[in-house]
Amino acid sequence: MTDGDVCPPKLAIVIHTEEEFDWGGGFNVDATSVTHGEELFELVQSLSLIGAKTTLAMDYPFVNSVQGQRCIANIKASKEISKKVEFGAHLHPWVNPPFEKKSGFIPEQLSYPGNLDYQQERAKLAELTNIITEQTGTRPVTYLAGRYGIGNNTQQILNELEYKIDVSISPFADYRHQHGPDFRNFNNDISLENNILSWPHSSAIVSPFSFVRNYFNSSPTSYSSESLFIKVLKKIFRAKLHRLSPEGFSLTDMKNLTKFQNTLGQTYFILSFHSPSVKAGLTPYVKNDRERGEFIEKILSFVNWFEESMNGEFITIDEHPLVRKL
Repeated sequence: MTDGDVCPPKLAIVIHTEEEFDWGGGFNVDATSVTHGEELFELVQSLSLIGAKTTLAMDYPFVNSVQGQRCIANIKASKEISKKVEFGAHLHPWVNPPFEKKSGFIPEQLSYPGNLDYQQERAKLAELTNIITEQTGTRPVTYLAGRYGIGNNTQQILNELEYKIDVSISPFADYRHQHGPDFRNFNNDISLENNILSWPHSSAIVSPFSFVRNYFNSSPTSYSSESLFIKVLKKIFRAKLHRLSPEGFSLTDMKNLTKFQNTLGQTYFILSFHSPSVKAGLTPYVKNDRERGEFIEKILSFVNWFEESMNGEFITIDEHPLVRKL
């Protein structure tokens, strides 16, 4: 289902709210440190002050940590901030009870929740749902699979645990080389299936040429084709996959994706990034204090631009109008 007939454009900010870990060091059951809670609250507060709303998709180590709980408490303590924040769920199975392994590393395949068997995936999400409900006072309805790892049992489990929205789809991406899902046939279309609203993270093929953008974004599988024609087309017309994120993309990239996609009829956008990036030295995207300042400024500048130049409005994920039909 497309949403091109709805306007003005809407922006939801989804923060993958999680523990800190070595991005190139495997999946360590013991890596559960959270030291960026204060910086995260400061950003959420700054976004709130300029009118933006935030969905915190939180995983177990974050919600179970001292700083995570303090961040949640600070949000709840402010009426102005709390009404602009949604608490969702983000499942990192290797650090989420019940545990199959008490310490050490797990295989990469098991870092995707959808690769677990039904009982394991359900039990872990149930534990996460319970601790979020306990700490926030609200039962989460928005779900983000760790590593975008939805599987064959995910929708059934989401229904059983009373979730309404899944934001795990990463359009055009193919994670099969690391045992993950294949999203090459997905674009940014929002769909409603089995009582679950699937709202993809905003990713799109950008190019200076509108016909190229239209071609690839309306036929997403064509972008991953190995044919010589497609390879030449992408090179000549500078077609590239961009995500609406400050991680690895410039402010100009983010603006272009939004403008181009809005012209093609996309109205609902997700701006996403990982919570540890709000503090220097915790992710590859923010290595020092200078980069941290630039990162925060990029987010705030984009949000201001979206409101002023796109005449955009801000929502949390659970405020999408189709959720009311669920």
